[in-house]
Amino acid sequence: MVKNTTKWPISLVALDLVGALIAAAGILTFIENGSFNALALIVVGFCLMLPLIRHILKLLPRKGKEKDKSNGEH
Repeated sequence: MVKNTTKWPISLVALDLVGALIAAAGILTFIENGSFNALALIVVGFCLMLPLIRHILKLLPRKGKEKDKSNGEH
């Protein structure tokens, strides 16, 4: 069994949690009132969640790099 030894940066996880809470508050406010302020909260919440998503995408292996190594091309 392969163990996952990737450690998540605590600052990105905290930022993601804050963003999720802000987005959830914005969604609930939008359902209740439908105001522009609620849409702004949703956008800000999702923007705060983006750094962790970018970090996760950087950790994923890329197909192009593996293909180039196996063919010996640069």
